[in-house]
Amino acid sequence: MRRIYTGLAWTIAGAVVVQAAAIAFAFGGLLNRVAGGDVVDKALLESRSAGGVGEAGFFIHAIVGGAIIPLLAIALLIVSFFVHVRGAKLWAAITFGLVVLQVTLGISIVGVPYLGLLHGANALAVVAVATAAALRVRRSATTAARAGDHDKAEGATSDAVAA
Repeated sequence: MRRIYTGLAWTIAGAVVVQAAAIAFAFGGLLNRVAGGDVVDKALLESRSAGGVGEAGFFIHAIVGGAIIPLLAIALLIVSFFVHVRGAKLWAAITFGLVVLQVTLGISIVGVPYLGLLHGANALAVVAVATAAALRVRRSATTAARAGDHDKAEGATSDAVAA
């Protein structure tokens, strides 16, 4: 279960990086169109058939951020109940909470564009917390393995002394 937990946490962090790349690609394509003389207006945005370089970035950003990352965060939270590492549930819950906030901010940007500032900053928080969750469980597994090796070494020493 530790490997699943760690894998989910790393996947969430990686998916946020994909999000950043996708939205940069989308807006780069949009700026390319404007530089070429095109006009971006409500009709173009609502047509969803604008074509052009970068349009796929908006789709990728919407799918990964609106469905994939939230599902991964739910899975991380569920798996955390089966991982016997101190703090695993807490880090999974914080990750889940930040993902819920991220989706809420993403949906609310249309009505309140300034929320985009928080949306970008919160994305960094999601990466940081998901990474911390993955590293915490990994370090715990490494520490447990070292303790097991130490116990084996002590056992050999005590058997030798007892003999």
